[in-house]
Amino acid sequence: MDAQESAENNFISKNRLEALVDGVFAFAMTLLVVGLAVPSIPKADAATELPKYLATMYPQFLSFLIAFFILASFWIVHHEQFHFLHSVNKIALWLNILILIFVVLVPFSTNLSGDYSHVQIATLVFHANMLILGILFFIQWQYIIRCPTLLNGPVHPSRALDFALERIIIIIAACVGITLSLMSSQYSMLAYLFVPVIMRILIWIFNPRSRPFRSGQEQTA
Repeated sequence: MDAQESAENNFISKNRLEALVDGVFAFAMTLLVVGLAVPSIPKADAATELPKYLATMYPQFLSFLIAFFILASFWIVHHEQFHFLHSVNKIALWLNILILIFVVLVPFSTNLSGDYSHVQIATLVFHANMLILGILFFIQWQYIIRCPTLLNGPVHPSRALDFALERIIIIIAACVGITLSLMSSQYSMLAYLFVPVIMRILIWIFNPRSRPFRSGQEQTA
């Protein structure tokens, strides 16, 4: 009886953790807009000065949009990974807490890179933030598929490979962003715009069974 209680205590309800994750992601995604400050322009000059000011905010808008879609993608990734779980142990719990630390850091790194897009260290902070998140999500996925006691059932190898490649692509994009920052900080954010295209190319090359699997011919999860 004691052994059974001890085993049960090692597992945590995934619903509580998902609720925390959803709240943190929602807060971080909302907080991104704080970096888009409304200018204080006299009403008499607003008609002429406001368009000029908005034009200068291009880096901030670009950083906001990229960060928002990246966070949304990470939230989807988290949802996909937890779909396979029936419960969470302490290792999975702490991996999630580490992920959330860098999720809540995204609004800061986004605002920093948007306000100082011409400064190398500012964009490097953003790319490092994305790189660490990509690595943590990859580690979490590898842990999940190697921990059958947490799973609802076996994960199909084709799906496991697809998901691994999707996590790797953000790591590649962040590394490209870091490289571009060392050459031209202002254009390094554009590295993330090619993520969907590169993702499909990688899956097509390394997982030829992906197309029939995704189309529903193989749905073992």
